Amino acid sequence: MNDMPARGWGSAVFLASVALIAGQIVLMQALAQAQGHHFAYLVISLALLGFGCSGTVLALGREWLLRASEWLLPALLLGTSVGMALGLGWAQRAAAEIDFHLLFVEWRPWIRVPGVVAGAFAPFFLGALALGLVFTREVERIGRFYGANLAGSAAGAAIGLGVLFLVPPERAIPLLAMFPAVAAWLGRPRGTRVRHRTFPRTGYGWAIGASACLLLAIGVFLRVPEAPMSPYKAMQYSLQLPDSDVVLDRPHPMGRLQVVTSPALRYGPGLSLHYRDDIPAVPHLYRDGDSYGAVVPPPRQGSHILEASVMALPLALRDPERALLLHGGGGAGAGLLLHREIPEVTAVEPHPIAARLLRGMHAPAGVDWTVETRDARAFLNRPSRHYDLVVLPVQGAFGGGLGLRSIQEDYLLTVESFERILGALREDGILTVSVYIDQPPRAGLKALGLLVNSLRAAGIERPAEHVAAARSWDMLTLVASPQPFEASDRSRLADFTGEHGFDRAWIPGFGPAPDDRRHVMQDDRLAVGVEAILSGDRQAFEQEYPFRLQTPRDNQPYFHQFVRLDRLDEVRRIFGAGSLAFVEIGSVVVVATVILLGVAAAVLICLPLLRLGWARGGRGPVFAYFSAIGLGFMFLEIVWIQRFTLFWGNPLYAAAGVIVALLCGMGIGSALSGRMPARPRFLRGILGAIVVVLLALLWVQPAFFAVALAWPEPVKWATGLLMIGIPAVLLGFAFPGGLRAVGRGYPAQVPWAWGINGCFSVLGAPLAAVIAMGAGFHVVGVSAAAAYAVALLACGRLRGHN
Repeated sequence: MNDMPARGWGSAVFLASVALIAGQIVLMQALAQAQGHHFAYLVISLALLGFGCSGTVLALGREWLLRASEWLLPALLLGTSVGMALGLGWAQRAAAEIDFHLLFVEWRPWIRVPGVVAGAFAPFFLGALALGLVFTREVERIGRFYGANLAGSAAGAAIGLGVLFLVPPERAIPLLAMFPAVAAWLGRPRGTRVRHRTFPRTGYGWAIGASACLLLAIGVFLRVPEAPMSPYKAMQYSLQLPDSDVVLDRPHPMGRLQVVTSPALRYGPGLSLHYRDDIPAVPHLYRDGDSYGAVVPPPRQGSHILEASVMALPLALRDPERALLLHGGGGAGAGLLLHREIPEVTAVEPHPIAARLLRGMHAPAGVDWTVETRDARAFLNRPSRHYDLVVLPVQGAFGGGLGLRSIQEDYLLTVESFERILGALREDGILTVSVYIDQPPRAGLKALGLLVNSLRAAGIERPAEHVAAARSWDMLTLVASPQPFEASDRSRLADFTGEHGFDRAWIPGFGPAPDDRRHVMQDDRLAVGVEAILSGDRQAFEQEYPFRLQTPRDNQPYFHQFVRLDRLDEVRRIFGAGSLAFVEIGSVVVVATVILLGVAAAVLICLPLLRLGWARGGRGPVFAYFSAIGLGFMFLEIVWIQRFTLFWGNPLYAAAGVIVALLCGMGIGSALSGRMPARPRFLRGILGAIVVVLLALLWVQPAFFAVALAWPEPVKWATGLLMIGIPAVLLGFAFPGGLRAVGRGYPAQVPWAWGINGCFSVLGAPLAAVIAMGAGFHVVGVSAAAAYAVALLACGRLRGHN
């Protein structure tokens, strides 16, 4: 049934796709500001089930929906516009009122969650239903429309990031709501009589509807209030202090940066208990409401507060001429280095707004003060000068964190990163990292193990002679050098710790100081762990320890992941029943998301079978094919974002580059698929080529990146985009080719195939994260190739190719 004109539908699909992808990006940032990235991850995943649900609705009501498609398409797009303008904003405001951590303790906080998910779900469901309606109706021309969908998605990724440079998310959302309103006007009925009297028969009615949606979006944009933030975020606590004030507020795709001042807002990490002077009140930085550091410039006179901190240990051991500060944040460490008048100080800070604040920090006369706006790994990848001192950002949180960062990749804290840092040091240079002490100790011991493994990888046989450590009441500072520390260094270590009342956690070549017991606890696992890692049976200690201390590598860059599945009972005994979510909530969220999505996907996929039935054949190959290409695509996207983050250097821009190149290449492939023969051998050949190319790239890319890291940035970006875009052309044949085959053999199953692909595409992202955390990104890449191999096997049994 294809008697209606499709004029304007390609443009409508393009604009709708722009809105849906850009809306995902903006909503992710909006929810991250309101509640946190962990909550945003959960809500977005559930909201995107709208794509799978749209396939279920299409499969159940296919005949009626196709008959009404002439007016239904623009109506759905108008609903998408209204849903984006009102629903997404509602989701952000409602999310801020939820106490996320109590979701894992009692049932009452869950009462608000369905409202948040519903507000986010509605526009994605309506938009996906509109796209699925087009694909079902125009299955013989699917290449053209799926190509428009991919091209619009690529443009949406770029637009979503671009608008966040200009306005905060709550104001970006209504701007994006204008796209589906225009799409509704372009996809309106033309030249035919509409039978349903409840909808307008002429273009005037659709023009009024589209204009109303545009006016609604503009009104929301002009009147939208500032989005609320969870009262449990760090910034909200600061705003409750006397005379607190937000003196800087700047939106950015890398996170909204705000600066708060208050006479009671002070900063003194690792501070000596011997310190008797006033602790200065300093501005604090917050990114999306979470702490991002403090602005502690060099004082005009007197000493710097951090000189009385255990963080000053490396400056007690050396008088550096050239220092490098990685991920400088607010500049507390930079202020100390500038105060010591080190002749050359370089700070590397990836957030452009924070980097601008660092550049504004006053440097004493004679100090060469430079700030690089780039990721630390990108800075280390290029040939650079050698340094006497490299300072890493402080790890952990005061009193121990909640494991919010357990699912976040950190490529600065891997063996490969530390190898590059050690290579950037002079022969007697020092690498230092300070870690808040958690109980039982986890981050400090893992950081020490990372230092030891990196020293061994650099050819150092006795790391214990190259490491020194001191602890205060709340912080552990580790230093390492390519050269063994000498007697003079041990003497300086003793003088520094004695003056400030710190404990020598490790004396190079000797071990922990038995007489330093100022900060020893009754069950001092930190001292036992330090000694085991540096001079004892490290393997036995790590096997028996209840937390994961294995050294992270680029393949598994999860420094902040500590929970071991085989020791969960012991963790419960340590922290109490029901406390796992407070130990490592990020991992709990990912696993919970996979379970929820898996159950929901099973329901959405099985519901259409009540109407379609299973006995009439073709269900198995259709399910296998479209679930496989959905998973394979998402696995591949996740792996390539990980790899190109290391190659291009910036996680945000790498993700945007991969998504745009991948979707553009697939769009070209989809457009070409309509001109290619619909023979079974052709699609099998394409899928076989995809499997071979993906497996080859798993091994070719690392070798290529090792050679090309030093290339100029434009050349790196051009070659990287080609390395993604060319294979993506092949990927673009898979979905339209399979859908066209199903349309010829089993047209009633076309909506079901669309829903299956949507469900497994949404499930693929969190499932890839679980696999990466457990086995590494390389296994995710192999799984992507395996998924397309399954599609290759199922392809031969699609009825349209028999």
